[in-house]
Amino acid sequence: MTTIPQLPLAASAGPGDLLPLSQNGALFAVSVAQLTANLQPILSVPTGEILGRSSTGSGSPEAIAVGTGLSLAGAALAATGADHAAFPLHVALTLSDDIVLSSSGQPGLLPVTGLRSLFSAGANINIDPNGVISVTNAGLTGPAGPAGIAGPTGPAGPTGPAGPQGAGLVAPGPANSASSIAGTDMVAIWQNGANAWLSYAQLIGGQTIDQLAAAGPASDSDELLVAQGGNALTSQSFGAVWNYIAGKLPAFKPGLIELTSNTVLDGTNHNGRILIASQPLILSANFANMGPGFTCQLINLSAGAVTMGTGITAPGNAAILTPGSNATLFGLSYSGGSLVWWNGNSQNLPILTVNTITAPAAGTAFTVSGGIFNDAPLSLDYTTDNITWLPASGAIITTNNYSFTAPGLPAGNYTLRVRDHGNMSVVGVSNSFNIAAASIGFTNLPTTLKVGAATVITGITSPSNSAVSVGISTNATIAPTSFVSATTNGGTWTASITPSTTGTVFLWAQQSSNISILTVSQAIAVISPSLTITAPASGTAGTALALSGSVSPAGNLVNVQLATQNTTAPTSGYSAASVNSGLFNLSLIPAGAGTYYAWAQDPATLLSAVSQAITVSAAASGVAYSINQPSTTSYSHGSGTIGLNGSVTPAQNIATQVALSASNTSAPISDWQPAAVINNFSLWAVYYPVPTTPGVYYVWVQTQSGADNTVSSFALTVT
Repeated sequence: MTTIPQLPLAASAGPGDLLPLSQNGALFAVSVAQLTANLQPILSVPTGEILGRSSTGSGSPEAIAVGTGLSLAGAALAATGADHAAFPLHVALTLSDDIVLSSSGQPGLLPVTGLRSLFSAGANINIDPNGVISVTNAGLTGPAGPAGIAGPTGPAGPTGPAGPQGAGLVAPGPANSASSIAGTDMVAIWQNGANAWLSYAQLIGGQTIDQLAAAGPASDSDELLVAQGGNALTSQSFGAVWNYIAGKLPAFKPGLIELTSNTVLDGTNHNGRILIASQPLILSANFANMGPGFTCQLINLSAGAVTMGTGITAPGNAAILTPGSNATLFGLSYSGGSLVWWNGNSQNLPILTVNTITAPAAGTAFTVSGGIFNDAPLSLDYTTDNITWLPASGAIITTNNYSFTAPGLPAGNYTLRVRDHGNMSVVGVSNSFNIAAASIGFTNLPTTLKVGAATVITGITSPSNSAVSVGISTNATIAPTSFVSATTNGGTWTASITPSTTGTVFLWAQQSSNISILTVSQAIAVISPSLTITAPASGTAGTALALSGSVSPAGNLVNVQLATQNTTAPTSGYSAASVNSGLFNLSLIPAGAGTYYAWAQDPATLLSAVSQAITVSAAASGVAYSINQPSTTSYSHGSGTIGLNGSVTPAQNIATQVALSASNTSAPISDWQPAAVINNFSLWAVYYPVPTTPGVYYVWVQTQSGADNTVSSFALTVT
């Protein structure tokens, strides 16, 4: 059985993809959309934001940006005072104003009048109740003296707190690339010193091709968009495009179509083509499928006539295109109607044709036939070497056809000619054909055969389609006592052989009509195949298990895999083992804890073998989990999700999974859900679907390899 880590990774997962689901002891299929319908997506909070909810009503958590005047450093939210810059500016203080201050660590308000207590009038200085400061006459000073030199610059003040981090844009990459774009999609721009967004429809003006103004008559100066040597768009004029097409026209060649049977002309397949009739046939037309302006060239290279059938018109109702003649057909529409027309001209010379000759067996008589046009022979002659002419004895001659039987020929290449004995210039010529010497042979022979197993044997035979029979013998010189018929196809044959005992055998193949034409194979061993596999009794998840075994025949390949059952051989997911002299070995890694079995398969014999049970324990990961009790422990069955979380110690990005179980002593074996590891990898969190069955449940958390199990001290009640 194929395990999940052995399966190829899917390029992507869609809502309609299916996963296996065990429900009430039965196996069902569930779509990704059904499985994730009530799940809270993995919590992902951008840097500089906190988790909360800004929308009204119930729903999923939402990221809340840290506003001006606040700073998020680590897990602490602190005020920076930067929001004061947005306060309205007052150009003067009034006696009714208050000032914000901190007194002994507590915020408070101070009336502006209270500031006066911080000041006292010195000598020759007076402060009245309205805060006006004046100098008494006695305190008037003389004119100011010259300014002194500037004092040294003081040290720089401390650096102010960092402002809040902007949301920014995520850099482009494979995870956020777009394969297409719509008018409602947004494009990032920089405007007035800040990030901004613009819809794609706004970017291109929102104008689609059907909204463009109608163009006038086409001209050479009109332009098209083209890409040259890349994907950058450039313009090209109609005139330049026409020059390109005109340059290609001299090299244009009309298509060729061979006609071998009765044909109805149509505009899609035959317009502008050269049609070659290689067999006598009837040609007809359906004008509705061709239309005016249809044209084609027809050449009759067959041994008989091409008959113009329904829908084709010619002067005088001529209907025969003789061998070696050609005609042009036109689709026409005019005041008199619509028709397909040809000129009706054809060769009127006397013609003899020879039908296709299929090569006979060597020394076997064969039939020669053909057509007669504008001739009336009383007798015929034939030759196979174009030197010696022989009378066609027993020839049957009618107005339009003839046939006779030619005696067998020895092996060789031939072209047969037939002539009118009374008009020897009228000669018909056949196709070239090869008469091969009778023979038979094997094209594939196995090195070994298996007792009771059928093996397909193939070979060749000449003449073509000669009946062939095949048998098994224990002696290279004594024929088998029985044969099976082979299937022949042209010059090849196929047969199935099933040996019944072990030992050494020879395969015989012979032509059924002439058993002297035979062939015998070399010695072939018949064996009883076998396959074994051994495995260690225990192991650790993530650590390779050394597997080994034996195979016979010794040269066969062996495939091996791990499965969680030992009753049915897996059909896929195997890995090729290293085989040497009938012994094989391979190391495989179990993905998780559990009970495994090693399976071996010989693809040649289809034998399978399975090992003893292998107990695989989970590998220690060095992590400890805790489980926080949620605010409520009572839920309605089959409704919503349960928010669960806990600590990861030491903090690390480790694959973690969570499940609910009615037991707090034995970890569950199914319904595990992956958890997100967040908060600098110090916290795991998951929204777990509320069970559909009422009961009392405990929370289990472990690594995805099945190690470091932790169970909650509290229980959840599902009603």
